[in-house]
Amino acid sequence: MDALDAQALQTALERVRLMAESYARKAGLALQPDPAALNYVLRGLARNLVHHGRAYCPCREVTGDVEADKANICPCRSHLEDVGRDGACECGLFVAREYPDGAAERR
Repeated sequence: MDALDAQALQTALERVRLMAESYARKAGLALQPDPAALNYVLRGLARNLVHHGRAYCPCREVTGDVEADKANICPCRSHLEDVGRDGACECGLFVAREYPDGAAERR
């Protein structure tokens, strides 16, 4: 990865972190409590933002079909249903406020 790519990835990482924090506050959710898991998902979002121009959920395939892929822009359409059912969205970025530390490893 050259310096330009590294800088673009760092900028995108900061951008998706701010987006995730802001959205979680507004939606009454929390972010993944495990720092390593949180960083992994945020880096995936940042890579997708740099490579595809949108912060697509890293747990879903980017197909290139703009209409189909819209459903996978973070926060994806199913995240609230996932949190309500499982305590966390599929990729583990957003969790219920009462989500216990370490629960992501048990999913």
